[in-house]
Amino acid sequence: MKTSKFAYTVRLSRLHCYFVEENQYDDVFLKYKGKKIWPKDKKQQPVMMDTTTDLDIEISGIARNETVKIDLWDWDLLSPNDKLGSFHLVVEGDFGSFSTDMIQNLKETKKAKYTLDWGVF
Repeated sequence: MKTSKFAYTVRLSRLHCYFVEENQYDDVFLKYKGKKIWPKDKKQQPVMMDTTTDLDIEISGIARNETVKIDLWDWDLLSPNDKLGSFHLVVEGDFGSFSTDMIQNLKETKKAKYTLDWGVF
């Protein structure tokens, strides 16, 4: 059986916030493989309920049928940061645009709801 050596690139385009975990907004950042990938120029990005935030993140070298796990964190000044949940992006070999809902980390969040728009090329 032949396996393809073709590598895909995933582009994260938008983060939709439907409900925040904190009172007025969440101070969020994204991680991939344990490293912060967004925002690039500051520790966190405040996100309010019912908003969409543009992203411009590319992750290259992804194999067919690989799952790209993106973690959404809430930054805290005086206590450890909270992992709100994860997005599991499965690259099945189809090019195009997709959306994935966050899987909540139930140890840290009870109400936060986010969706990530992404594409494969």
